[in-house]
Amino acid sequence: MDISAFDRERDALAVSLDDRGHLAVTIDRPDSLNAIDDAVREGVVDLLRGVDDDEVRCVTFEGAGDRAFSAGADIESVADRTPAEAMDVTPMYEVVADYPRPTLAAVRGYCLGGGHELALACDMRVAATDAEFGFPEVGLGLLPGGGGTQRLVRLVGEGRAKELVFRGSHIDAERAADWGLVNRAVPPAEFDETVESYVDDLVNGPPLALKAAKRVVDAAEDSSLAAGTAMESQAFGFLTTTDDFAEGRAAFREDRDPDFEGE
Repeated sequence: MDISAFDRERDALAVSLDDRGHLAVTIDRPDSLNAIDDAVREGVVDLLRGVDDDEVRCVTFEGAGDRAFSAGADIESVADRTPAEAMDVTPMYEVVADYPRPTLAAVRGYCLGGGHELALACDMRVAATDAEFGFPEVGLGLLPGGGGTQRLVRLVGEGRAKELVFRGSHIDAERAADWGLVNRAVPPAEFDETVESYVDDLVNGPPLALKAAKRVVDAAEDSSLAAGTAMESQAFGFLTTTDDFAEGRAAFREDRDPDFEGE
């Protein structure tokens, strides 16, 4: 896929892929607080299904401007659909969650509803302390429909998940960090530097090991301990045969940074 051509063709998204393998995806609808509509959903799916995974080391998602990561789904984009059609708005979240490279949500401002679900579908979340998280769907007679209930309870537990979903209220980034909803909550002045430190670790990490680690960790929730440890052991054994492992050992002995090639 030609990323530059994709970027020019998608008004709802701004996309770039640098020479380190950092695929940056920005929801570019600041006038609507980066509300997620069909163009965003279809664009993310087409991008992640079409990009060459071998060229990508990590993916970040953010919202244009500093007012919102995303204030949620564009309600008018789903209001007149049949129940079956309404269910079709959810594949984006599964595509993001299943993407084989590490994914990071960089959150400033409002992170609500469908935007919150996009952040939850990512592997990690870094938030500025001006961020707010919530699921306001109950106020519309709905519930989160993009995996929000399921991913939320796995991160914060049943009681806190029910509080957010049932009450429809917001929590700030510091409470979200206390609850385990985000990995880090940092002052706005430190936000860009913190996000870049995560990206730097991911793009310079061993691609094969990170891919295997993501698969094993993601499987842990739905596996028995025995099945999970067996999967982990198999992945560990495979990784000992890779050139990246040889490079990691050599770099350790030579007291230098490793140069992983994903082989």
